[in-house]
Amino acid sequence: MAAGKKVLVELFIDVISPYSYITYGALTKYQKLWKSMDLKLRPVYLAGIMGTTGNKPPGMLPAKGRYMGKDLKKVSDYFDVPYKMPKNATEVMFVKGTVTAQRLLTAVAQKHPEYLTPLAGELYLRFWWKHLDVTEIPSLREACQVAGISSAITDDLIASIKTTEVKEGLKATTQEAVDYGAFGLPFFVVHLDDGPNAMFGSDRLFLLAHYLNESWPGSLKDLDAKLEAKSKL
Repeated sequence: MAAGKKVLVELFIDVISPYSYITYGALTKYQKLWKSMDLKLRPVYLAGIMGTTGNKPPGMLPAKGRYMGKDLKKVSDYFDVPYKMPKNATEVMFVKGTVTAQRLLTAVAQKHPEYLTPLAGELYLRFWWKHLDVTEIPSLREACQVAGISSAITDDLIASIKTTEVKEGLKATTQEAVDYGAFGLPFFVVHLDDGPNAMFGSDRLFLLAHYLNESWPGSLKDLDAKLEAKSKL
């Protein structure tokens, strides 16, 4: 990798995935340290990925579900990402779904990509920390407002949710993730000189640091101190 060259890292996201949320939180923080990383968010529909690949939610296996609950707390603490499991997580995952939220993020990616990171961050926080709704249009409007999106742009984005362009765009990105090898989230692809390198899981971020030729900072609890130390190098 040439000095000073930015390396594209695509992070595929769905608001409903807790590990996707934690990985988003970690990478948007690491981005301040890893100057070689060009992070691009790619909204997908997790249920589509799971259905296409035949994967099953980890919570369907009781032992794995119990482990995941404890693991999410450990991992979120390590990456300093605010997290607490919503009481209605199962209902949102299996009944309400997040297709509307994901179409909204797709519309933002298509029309106003400058708002994609703040809106994704707000939707993740709404569900996984504030325990607010992310499935109904009024809730999505509120999230847009918090993300700094004007009322006029929000109206256009909400109207776009039902368009063929947005629906097909979400389907296409979801299929693109599957074509890269995704079977769940978090899933990210680093584009190296010898081609794309796909990875699954927040526990593979140290490998991403390796491929970016960046130092692995570990826990993000003292990020400000690490930023200050790096600025002195």
